Amino acid sequence: MIGSNKGKGSSSATGTQSWRELAGPSKRRVNSPQAKKRRQAKLLKLLAGVVMLVGLVGLVIWASSTIKNRAEPIQIHTPSSEIEQVIFETNGVLPNRWLSTVIKLSKGTTMMEVDIHGMKQRLESEPQVVSASVERVFPSALKISLEEQQPVLRIAVQGPAGKAVQRIVARDGTIYKGVGYPKTALAALPYLQPYQRRDGSIQPMRGIEKVAELLESARTKQPNFFRTWKVVSLEHYSGDDSLAGEVIEVRSSLVPRIIFSTSTDFAKQLDRLNVIRQHVRAKGNPAMKRIDLSLRGSAAVQFSSGRISSF
Repeated sequence: MIGSNKGKGSSSATGTQSWRELAGPSKRRVNSPQAKKRRQAKLLKLLAGVVMLVGLVGLVIWASSTIKNRAEPIQIHTPSSEIEQVIFETNGVLPNRWLSTVIKLSKGTTMMEVDIHGMKQRLESEPQVVSASVERVFPSALKISLEEQQPVLRIAVQGPAGKAVQRIVARDGTIYKGVGYPKTALAALPYLQPYQRRDGSIQPMRGIEKVAELLESARTKQPNFFRTWKVVSLEHYSGDDSLAGEVIEVRSSLVPRIIFSTSTDFAKQLDRLNVIRQHVRAKGNPAMKRIDLSLRGSAAVQFSSGRISSF
């Protein structure tokens, strides 16, 4: 019947429906071996990413800390005691009072405050010092050791206000004041008449080691006669042994002039000198004016009388 509600709005669907049913069937978790492997791979990638992130953050923190530490260096202070003793050793004659005028150590100076290298240079700048050694002897001592020049001759040089003053000549030709030597030791040194160059200069002195050989040989072989040696003249000795005719002249209180060759063994020349002196003494000891030992194979003696003899 038209207009009747019976059967109106009916459908072919039967039973009630939930929202889950309307949404369709749910997906089930696949537990196949391949699926498990894929899930494990994703988890490992996630963990690796976390580890890398943590490592990167740690690296940044470490780099920042390192730069900060370099910008602020750590100061290390070594404990150091005050200097209580100075041990002074020398192979020469320089006294303790001389050392106190060269090295200034203020009271309270500690071991590590001392510039031992600067002190060594200061000591070696002194003409009488050949070499110096400065070392710390812990806990509280400073040791200074010196090697001094060896005096060979004396020399008179122009001092203040043009006044002549005495100086010492070392084996290497160094001229120095000479501190600490006994007067008797200095009096035993002959004076030096130096070689003068064309410009009038006497330094640098060359050949002093050769002169020292002659003096040492004479002092050993003829000590009594050596004490009469007053002056050693280098007027004709430039110090260049390659030049022919270079001679050393000695002026003695017994013989005014004795000529030695620098190219002949000094011991042989001194032996000949001794023979001449003995011969002259046997002949009544006539005064001699000059003995020339520089001749090849012989010597010439000029007497005060004017007579000349060969030996």
